[in-house]
Amino acid sequence: MRRLIKVITVPILCGIMIASSFFVSEFRSEGEDVVAIPRASIVEKTEPIITVSQEESIPIATEKMGRSEEAIPKMSREDVELIALVTMAEAEGECEEGKRLVIDTILNRVDSEHFPDTVYEVIYQPNQFSSMWNGRVDRCEVREDICDLVYEELESRRNYDVVFFTAGEYSAYGVPMFQVENHYFSKYE
Repeated sequence: MRRLIKVITVPILCGIMIASSFFVSEFRSEGEDVVAIPRASIVEKTEPIITVSQEESIPIATEKMGRSEEAIPKMSREDVELIALVTMAEAEGECEEGKRLVIDTILNRVDSEHFPDTVYEVIYQPNQFSSMWNGRVDRCEVREDICDLVYEELESRRNYDVVFFTAGEYSAYGVPMFQVENHYFSKYE
């Protein structure tokens, strides 16, 4: 039954995602302003703005986006493991720097006024992390070394700007920043 639901649901979600990518605008919900993610100009096959190898490092951003600077956030072990699981699903095979930036993407979204406020809501937000709807996350396990990376990023985040990443090319959303191995990272406009 679960497999049947996946077989039916995935094509529907893909169709909705493709259709919705053409229509991004502001809208109102129950009298409250809700801001949709602005669409950047589509990036054709071009050279990345910055390509980073394992030997190089990413410039560290010094300010958070949207919300006030706070002390190192306390996070439940459950949230740390959820971030680690998604990081494995999204960045298995990528270098440590790439995994850290996937972790930063999740943490930055939690900190951003443009995304939900909890790790769970950010990760389960529809059409955001492909591994959550394509079944990849179901084939991964939480690894302690990735949990350690999450704790390290909570203490000293590499980059406060990244909120989007895609494999293979830049997304149509956000402002392209840099490439680390197969992932292309972007920030909010």
